[in-house]
Amino acid sequence: MLPRRVAIKCEHGGASVSGDIFDFSANLNPYGPPPFSSSAIEDAMKDLGIYPDSDATALRERIAEKLKRDTDEIIVSAGISELIYLIFIAFSPEKVVIPQHTYCEYERAARIFGVRVEKIRMPALKIRAEEIIHVMRNRDIIFLCNPNNPTGQYLSGDEMKMLIEAAEERDALLVVDEAYVDFAMNAAHLHTVQSHNLLLLRSFTKSYGVPGVRIGFAIGTEDVIGELNAVKPPWNVDVFAQKIGIASLMNEDFLHESLRKVWQQKRRIEDELDVRSDANFFLFDTSRCDMRARDVKEALLSHGILVRDCTSFGLPFHIRFCVRRENENDRLISALLRLMNHE
Repeated sequence: MLPRRVAIKCEHGGASVSGDIFDFSANLNPYGPPPFSSSAIEDAMKDLGIYPDSDATALRERIAEKLKRDTDEIIVSAGISELIYLIFIAFSPEKVVIPQHTYCEYERAARIFGVRVEKIRMPALKIRAEEIIHVMRNRDIIFLCNPNNPTGQYLSGDEMKMLIEAAEERDALLVVDEAYVDFAMNAAHLHTVQSHNLLLLRSFTKSYGVPGVRIGFAIGTEDVIGELNAVKPPWNVDVFAQKIGIASLMNEDFLHESLRKVWQQKRRIEDELDVRSDANFFLFDTSRCDMRARDVKEALLSHGILVRDCTSFGLPFHIRFCVRRENENDRLISALLRLMNHE
């Protein structure tokens, strides 16, 4: 019998809940799934009798047109998580560099593939480009979630320029997970950067509120994308995901209008709870309630509110919650204020 490989277990938001529960644990667009999803699914039903396009050609063409990149610089995947694992298979790094508090799948994938992990400290829970550059070495892969999950910090264009230049000098690969970039106001347009040492990961999941459909893509130079294509399994993205991806890009008014409402509610939560974030979610210090994260989570659940306990991120005194619709945010704000006032 082959030995079992031991890897860390990742916890994720968006757990199945029943009853009158408002789920703030998954950082999704609260106005999704979009109304056009139904017609896209109906259209996909016509193709159930044939294999899906293994290259997702029509969707890649739409993405390339939007981002003004060549189609050979785009690869479509079953969500960002699949891309993370393809990166390890394609590039076989000896070491990966990740921030101390970030999305757990980077480290989990590294452990599965037996790759050494170097974590970058985050003073005051902030990622600093200089800290990453200091440890970056030849052929390293650096995973950076921007905006970062769970802290919500967005590294500016100037900071990203420093990191890209350092990656080019050291011939390292900077992988930037932009799952939440649509929610960051005035985000830098990294997709316009042509560099053999930069790979961007994107997802439809968060922006369009469609977690049940696994659909993501990566943007890079033709040679980098070619390496990923060489190890990508065939038919990895089904017809439903491809059709919904195409429909999403054809109906961007939905995204723009929902972002406007999310940003409006975000400002309100910031004012009411004195929290700040560059994304559509907040990291909340539960010591303000004189409680640990797990206890605040349980207390909020009694009010019909599900949040993310950030203990698994190494933050036992923090919870994460996203921006939802106005009436749901009312309940969250009220419940947290009561806990902060020890009522």
